Amino acid sequence: MTRLSVKQAQALGIIPGPGAKKRRCQPGEQRPRVMMPAVPTVQWDAKTFPGGIWLQVPFVPPSLNEWKNWHWAKQGRYKQDLYQAVRLLALAAKLPKYERATVQIIYYHTTNRRRDPADNWAPKFLMDALVRGGILVDDCGEKVYVPPVGMEVDSGRPRTEIFVWGKR
Repeated sequence: MTRLSVKQAQALGIIPGPGAKKRRCQPGEQRPRVMMPAVPTVQWDAKTFPGGIWLQVPFVPPSLNEWKNWHWAKQGRYKQDLYQAVRLLALAAKLPKYERATVQIIYYHTTNRRRDPADNWAPKFLMDALVRGGILVDDCGEKVYVPPVGMEVDSGRPRTEIFVWGKR
C-alpha cells in the first residue's frame, strides 16, 4: 500500500494546499464535501524482523480507570473485537508463534499529560489478545517477560506498538 503525506497529497493536487484560493459557490450550487480525518489514520500493521515481530494497533486501549466504568457487555465486545483483530492480523501477516518471549508495549498518546503506566495502563487485554491471536503460547510470567510499558507522545498518530522478541 502506498501512503502519502499531506505535503505529497497537496503537491499532487489531491487536497488543496495552504495557499489555495477558496472558490465561492454559485447560488443553488452545493459545496463539495471532502471527508478528511482530522488526524492522519493509523492502520493495523505487522512486520517480522530477525528475532521477532512488530505489531501496530491503530488506537491506545482504554486505561483501567476508564475500562472499569464500562458496561459489562461493552467490555466483552471490546475484548472480542481486539482478540479477533489480532488473530486476523497474525493470520494475514503469517506471524510466528512464540513459546517464550519478551513483549515490549509502547503507547503513543496525543497529549503529554501525566499518566501512571505501572498499574493504570497494564497491558492485560493486549497480552490476552496475543495469546488468543496465536502469537504467544501462554502469557504466564515464567514464559513471557513484559518490561514496564512505554509512554510516548505523537499528537498526529495515536497508536500502540507491540514488539515481541523470541527467547530460547
